[in-house]
Amino acid sequence: MSHEEIVTQLSVRMTDVVANPSEIVFAVTMRDVLSEIAHRMRDQALTLTVADLLAARDEVRTAFAHHLDERDYIQLGLDVWDVTRTL
Repeated sequence: MSHEEIVTQLSVRMTDVVANPSEIVFAVTMRDVLSEIAHRMRDQALTLTVADLLAARDEVRTAFAHHLDERDYIQLGLDVWDVTRTL
């Protein structure tokens, strides 16, 4: 069975239960970015313009695109899962 066929079969199995195969497992929201800005800048954050905030958003997106290989995190999570399911 091909990789894609296996993924399709697992997706169908999950849909029959409760989980949606399109479910987001992890997300970063703009609120998370704003929270970090507030943490870094404290009251000075209130001087930022909408353009500043949009620029910050764009830089965070770019950082994720250039530096995040989600496969590493998926593999790490699956390694732990594999150990715990066999205990």
